[in-house]
Amino acid sequence: MYRRDGNMKALRFLATAVVGVALVPLGAGAASATPPDNDDPGAPVVMNLGDRVEQDTSEATTSTGDDALNVNCGAPATKASVWYTYSPGTSRKVLMDTSDSDYSAGVMVFEGTPTADSLLTCGPGAAGWSARAGTTYYVMAFSDTDVNGGHLVLTLHAVPTPHAHVTVATRGVAFHGGAARLHGTYSCNHEASPSIVDPHLVQRAGRLKIQADSSTGIRCDGTRHHWSVRLVSPVGTYARGPAVARVDIVVCGLLECHLDKAKRHVHLAWAPSSQGQRIVHRATPPADRPQPILSRHRHWPSS
Repeated sequence: MYRRDGNMKALRFLATAVVGVALVPLGAGAASATPPDNDDPGAPVVMNLGDRVEQDTSEATTSTGDDALNVNCGAPATKASVWYTYSPGTSRKVLMDTSDSDYSAGVMVFEGTPTADSLLTCGPGAAGWSARAGTTYYVMAFSDTDVNGGHLVLTLHAVPTPHAHVTVATRGVAFHGGAARLHGTYSCNHEASPSIVDPHLVQRAGRLKIQADSSTGIRCDGTRHHWSVRLVSPVGTYARGPAVARVDIVVCGLLECHLDKAKRHVHLAWAPSSQGQRIVHRATPPADRPQPILSRHRHWPSS
C-alpha cells in the first residue's frame, strides 16, 4: 500500500512538471523590450511648472515621424523619443531642461498638435519659450546621438526676466591728448549674463560734432556698481566744457535682453594728471551687443 501511494505521488509530480513545461513558450528567452507609455505623442506625460521627471528611456523608439518633425530643427539624431505636455494657466517664460540626464538629450517644443510647421523651438540640452496661458505645448525629449536613451531627467521651471538700471554722472574729464572719460553707476540682477555698458559722448566745437562710442563688460549680481569708460573720437579731440552723454546698459538672460538708458548734459573738466602733457589714447571699438543665451546656443553645432 505504501509503495502504491508512493507511485501515485510520483505520477502527480511528473504530471505537474509536464504542465509547467507546457506553459513555457517554445523558444522563450529574455523578455521582449517594451517601449514606455509616452513613446508617441498620443500618450504624453503631463508636466506642471516646477516638475522634475526622471525616466528610463533606453527602450523608447524612434520613427520616420520623428524625422519629419526634425525637418525645421536639424538635430543630428532623434533616438529614444518620449513625449510630454505643458498647459500653463498663466502666461510666462519657461525652460525645459535635460542637462541632468546621463546621455546627450535634445528638446523640441510644439505649439498644439506636433507637426513640422508647429515647431516652436528646439535645442540641445534645453529649450525655452514664452508660454501663453491656455495653450497646450507638446515637448519631445530625445537622444541627439547614436545612444538610444538612458536615464532622462527633465525639469520645467520659470525663466526670470533680466532687469537693469544705469546712471551717468554730471561731470567727466577731458585729457589734453584728446580723450574723455565718463563714469556712473549700474545695477542688474544676478541671473542675467552677458551684459555691457555702452556710453556715447557728443561735444560741439563750432560746427564740428566730436563724438565717440565705447563699451565695457559688467558683472550682474544684484548690487550697485561703478562703471568708467574712456572715449576717443575719430573726428576731433574733446576739451573742457559742456557735452551730452548717453549711456545704454544691455543685460541678457536665457530668453531675452533688457535695455535701460540714461541721457544728460555733462561738464568735462581737465584731468589734473594730464596738464601740459599730450597723451595719445587709442579708441576701443564698441563690443557686440549681447544676445539671449539660448539664442546664441539654440542649434546643434553641426546644424
